[in-house]
Amino acid sequence: MRRYCFKLLLTVLSASLPWAVLAADDPCFEKAQTQAQLNECAFNSWKRADVELNHLYQQMGDRLHSDQKARQLLVDTQRKWLSFRDAECAFQTMRSAGGSIQPMLERSCLADLTRVRITDFQNQLACAKAAGEQGASDCAIPPGSK
Repeated sequence: MRRYCFKLLLTVLSASLPWAVLAADDPCFEKAQTQAQLNECAFNSWKRADVELNHLYQQMGDRLHSDQKARQLLVDTQRKWLSFRDAECAFQTMRSAGGSIQPMLERSCLADLTRVRITDFQNQLACAKAAGEQGASDCAIPPGSK
């Protein structure tokens, strides 16, 4: 009965809550029985996205090793993006502050925005690869060495 109620809740809320989308893709959310477990699933989802983002960020930084100005712009941009992400998620979840669902909503927001940033980084790295050795003026990241 409890699992049925949880699935019904996910179905009803799926149109309005971003974490419901995560539940469809992550078995952790399906197995969760309590709000604390859901909070942990959201935290783990965010952390996995954060690890991937950091890996791509490192790749971008490595490609910019010989261009200190561009590398510093990447660092500054990432710091500002992190501030934006955190502020945006605080804003999006302010109505749940103090509630047991707030950590899940906030971490799901962090994961969602981190995934968007991952796509941005992947696109930059793909642009550099597609441009080849010559590079392209619209690619911020130079092609990697072979």
